[in-house]
Amino acid sequence: MRLSRLAIENFRGIASLSLELAETTVLIGENNTGKTSTLEALHTCMSRGLTRRANPFSEYDFHLATDDSEPSTAPPITITLTFEESAEDEWPVEIDQAFNNAVQLLDDGRKQLTFRVASRYDAATRDFAVEWTFLDKEGSSLPTARQPKLVTDLQSLAPVFFLGAVRDAAHHFHAKSPFWSPFTKNPQIDDDTREEIESQIETLNQAILDGHTPFDTIKTGIAKTGSLLPLAAQDLVSIEAVPARIFDMLAKTQVKLACRTGARLPITQHGAGTQSLSILFLFESFLQSRLAEAYDEHSEPILALEEPEAHLHPSAIRSLWDTLSNLAGQKIIATHSGDLLAAVPLKAIRRLARRNGQVCAHRVLDTTLNRREEEKVRYHIREKRGALMFARCWLLVEGETDFTVLPELGLLLGYDFDLCGVSCVEFSQCGLEPLIKVARDLGIEWHVLADGDAAGNKYVATATQFLEADPSPDRITQTTQRDIEHSFWHAGHSQVYEANTGANQRRDIVKVASGHADYPGQVIKAAIKTHSKPFMAYEAIAAVQAAGVATVPADLRAAIEKAIELAGRCQ
Repeated sequence: MRLSRLAIENFRGIASLSLELAETTVLIGENNTGKTSTLEALHTCMSRGLTRRANPFSEYDFHLATDDSEPSTAPPITITLTFEESAEDEWPVEIDQAFNNAVQLLDDGRKQLTFRVASRYDAATRDFAVEWTFLDKEGSSLPTARQPKLVTDLQSLAPVFFLGAVRDAAHHFHAKSPFWSPFTKNPQIDDDTREEIESQIETLNQAILDGHTPFDTIKTGIAKTGSLLPLAAQDLVSIEAVPARIFDMLAKTQVKLACRTGARLPITQHGAGTQSLSILFLFESFLQSRLAEAYDEHSEPILALEEPEAHLHPSAIRSLWDTLSNLAGQKIIATHSGDLLAAVPLKAIRRLARRNGQVCAHRVLDTTLNRREEEKVRYHIREKRGALMFARCWLLVEGETDFTVLPELGLLLGYDFDLCGVSCVEFSQCGLEPLIKVARDLGIEWHVLADGDAAGNKYVATATQFLEADPSPDRITQTTQRDIEHSFWHAGHSQVYEANTGANQRRDIVKVASGHADYPGQVIKAAIKTHSKPFMAYEAIAAVQAAGVATVPADLRAAIEKAIELAGRCQ
């Protein structure tokens, strides 16, 4: 049973959010855009204590819109989970039987089950109350579908397991942790074997204590307790170097990993990355064991994973996607890793962004790209390690010189592209049109910088068709010169290219007078041939740094400032 949509209202920092979910959904976005809140809202609604009296929501789960807002006057929390068939008659008949009239038939013949949980302040009881219900396909409550058994049935068919970003092995490999404790409870050892083992432990304990005499002092000292309190008259104090009972021993079981030297160390003594990855695999083992023991054949878990890449080296992160993909069940993953995102299917990404205080979810629609365009964009994302997907604004540029120069010029002008949320994206290999389509779907602002030549004219025409109501200056800057090198030349940096022209190339240039219209082009071409475009790009940057920001080419400055302005809208 697949969760197709999650709608959240007035939960923490989320006033309203509707999220379309796939078999695997990857949430990205800046801090405080609701990724963790989304995962925890889902987990809270599907918690086992929902049908009991205790309210699973705290006062600070309510959306406080202003500084003086109070939970008691805040609008109610409403979280709606919609399960749908992906094809007609996909669900087994047992689901229809279990939920009776709560299952709704859609117009296209597919079945739908909608579950809503709400919490609000009750003035009569002066406390916060929680209520839940199943809905019909119009969104109205079904009064006959309010039996608590329906909730437990839903939780059994679609159990939610949440693994947070803070992964401390001391917490997760503990007798009371949800993922480790099932493996240490209810010893599967027959009575005869248990008695034999416990007898051997008793002998071993005594041998240890006989050899370690300092404990004798402890026993004598603590035995004085019996003179003040009514305790046992004989054998008052005993010390166990090793737990004497099987259940106690299992509860204190310790997992060790061998390091490169061969030394076996407890997991808690390894680095944060090793601990994090071990906990992820513990989570996987728990799922395999738990699903086999506690759920029926129709159960499909929902796994809510927060930053599975936490503490891992980039090389390990790039290999992590295969592990995540192979986890059983529907997966909702929140990540900040471009390395992980580089391996994620494009249509699995949901970008959460805050605009004017409201959180919105963006995704690439199925109809946006054709197959070839999607292949190009996917390759571009992998090549850039996915980092461009986290930007607020894409500054779309033609080639490697622009890609190199613009972020550096931005720094000279006082703009850090990373801090401002601007990503310089070279579109020559991917094509301009697919990138603009993806940016629009994902809610990423975009601005095109095009050269003043014939190719630049074509790029401007391509970008113009996407403008709709947007004024052209917000989206397109075309240089007055034929390319970025000529922009530097005419901004007063001709010496950069003249000084870097090799002797062989200079002999060809002398035939062209310095005042001739083609002279700058000849010198620039010769300088690039002598060195390379990247080399000359850095030489131009150094020249601007030496001469001052007033010598930044005006067209390039305009493109940078417009991209920074567009990025500032996304807050």
